[in-house]
Amino acid sequence: MKPLKIFRAHSKWIEISWPKEISAEILREQLAVRSFLEAEYGEGIKEIRMGFNTLSLKLSIPISPSDAQDLLDEIKEIAVAHVSKFSKLWEIPVCYAPNFGKDLGKLAALHGLSETEVVQLHYEKDYLLHFYGFLPGFMYLGGLDERLVTPRKKTPDRFMPAGTVAIGGQQTGIYPMDSPGGWYAIGRTPMSMFDINRSPDHMPKIGDTVRFVPVTVEEFAEMKEKTVTTL
Repeated sequence: MKPLKIFRAHSKWIEISWPKEISAEILREQLAVRSFLEAEYGEGIKEIRMGFNTLSLKLSIPISPSDAQDLLDEIKEIAVAHVSKFSKLWEIPVCYAPNFGKDLGKLAALHGLSETEVVQLHYEKDYLLHFYGFLPGFMYLGGLDERLVTPRKKTPDRFMPAGTVAIGGQQTGIYPMDSPGGWYAIGRTPMSMFDINRSPDHMPKIGDTVRFVPVTVEEFAEMKEKTVTTL
């Protein structure tokens, strides 16, 4: 297991952290640790939140600094070999036309690439879902080609339409609803990424793989018209 640290923010909030990198190996370890904690200490844990490199635990009972260290030592002994490889693949159609990807040209210029190269580099990769955050249904996807890594905008846009596919930092993701946003918009999907009435079984789970499939403007419009907008 990768080197781990534990931080006790206060008696009922601790954070377990991994090295600051985005990787499938760390995600697999996080899932193994979360599974262990839920099985062994479920009644004492109110909530577990995942980040790219962290598990944050909100506890129902207080924990002392020495108990926190004992917990970390226990976690380090967990075997992660039994954690299955990420299996389910979700294919999401994306139209990379300029009217959907308003920042595509700007992003290409930043990296000295053509717009076609940016699009190809984006959809040729498969991405792992590391966690949900920022907005309900907003997937933080790891696996972005290094040539597309781009710092977030210094001044966020006031409006990103629902379905916007964008790049920010080392991640890519999809805005599930109309909202402000500081990532670079490169396309849009006709799929609905968040529906409060949808069963969790019809949503990608942490550890699943997401693949973007390019579609034309006409195909995008047809999908919208047929209301084939859920995963």
